[in-house]
Amino acid sequence: MPPRPSRPLSALQFLRVARQNSLAACDEELFSEMFIERRFFGRRLLIVSDPDGIRRVLHDNLDNYPRLPWIRRMFEFASGSGMLHAEGEAWRRHRRLINPTLDHRAVLPEVPMLVELAAQMACRFAALPAGQPIDLHEALRHLITLSAGRLFAGDDRAVDPMLARLGQYPGPYRLFDLLPTPHRLRPLDRWRKTRREARHFAPLLDRLIAERRYAGYAGPRDLLWRLANAHDRAAGDGLSRAELHDEILTLAATSATSLRPLPWVWYLLATHPAVEARLHAELDAQLDGGAPSPATVPRLGFLRQVLDETMRLYPPLPVMMMRRALDDDIVAGHRVPRGSIVAIVPWVVHRHRKLWQDPDRFDPERFAPSAAAIRSRYAYLPFAAGPRVCVGASFAMLQLTVAVAVLAHRLRFRLVPGRAVEPTAWTNIRPKGGLWVTVEPRRSRPR
Repeated sequence: MPPRPSRPLSALQFLRVARQNSLAACDEELFSEMFIERRFFGRRLLIVSDPDGIRRVLHDNLDNYPRLPWIRRMFEFASGSGMLHAEGEAWRRHRRLINPTLDHRAVLPEVPMLVELAAQMACRFAALPAGQPIDLHEALRHLITLSAGRLFAGDDRAVDPMLARLGQYPGPYRLFDLLPTPHRLRPLDRWRKTRREARHFAPLLDRLIAERRYAGYAGPRDLLWRLANAHDRAAGDGLSRAELHDEILTLAATSATSLRPLPWVWYLLATHPAVEARLHAELDAQLDGGAPSPATVPRLGFLRQVLDETMRLYPPLPVMMMRRALDDDIVAGHRVPRGSIVAIVPWVVHRHRKLWQDPDRFDPERFAPSAAAIRSRYAYLPFAAGPRVCVGASFAMLQLTVAVAVLAHRLRFRLVPGRAVEPTAWTNIRPKGGLWVTVEPRRSRPR
């Protein structure tokens, strides 16, 4: 963990620290109190960690808490209709159209593709010279881009540069990204750059959409096909060309986010050999020939516990759930005046002393079925919660499960001594300076 300030930072201190690592701006009080009120450049800032309060903001009174305008603006892209920018009925319509394209039934047929890509990555790792250090975080970015590209457009590799570029979006914060600055006073360079890049990708998107809407199209029914041909049963229409551009760019910009915990799985396994041994035993018992299938994925229960506990400690989006109260409200017994900024910080919620016993310790048994059944759904937010839960959560879990199953069945990763490991985040979490490991082949035990 990065060091925690013992006291709340001043606004200027917060800006300086958060620009470098937003996790390091979280002070000790946040991990002890369930509802905290502070001032941030004259604005009332309320930090909510109480699960009932989180449910109120993200579910029960969702329409009263839209996302902050200066954060939404980062994801305006072409027409401003993407799900990370839209609000109200426009967002609901897009959500109805897109949910079926990424739900569990839609993505389960992608298991063989994910196995193939993970196996190729395992072969590359196995071919490295013994003892050669590698940055696992950087190496896994290749797997993430490839699997997203195959999901989006099958074997058409023209999408890979777009996914590689937008997978790093929005990048480091600038000062004005952290300030509630009026729209007319905000610098336009990032917005202009985003629009310029959206226009650059427009010809590619037009080609891909036209191919998949062509009556004689005989290619795979990939994500772009499902998006291009989605129809809203209630309204009887689909997404326009401009709306498709925005949603494809939005999904591309978030395609790598949900896999950010992947390097942390190997960090935690390397530092907890008993957990690693139990995981290996499950994989040896359940995998047929070392490859998961749609039938075996649900049987990897301990692997799912490992993933859940990893995302508790290292959530994909650790700090960015911020809302603005449109009207007065009561949240977890506290008054929320109109205009207040409400912050829900997964990094804090997941390590809160009143929600988790020994919260900084890695323990997959927290997510055993009996333990998970008695815990509030709103104490664990790896993909957000409520109606705005990440639309790609099912595919992300499938990607994580297949990648860890294939790689852990074949290989071990050992931390390079003397290399500090520290999580850092702007929006997405990552290991500062990389995660340096060596690779060892592993032999599974006979069944």
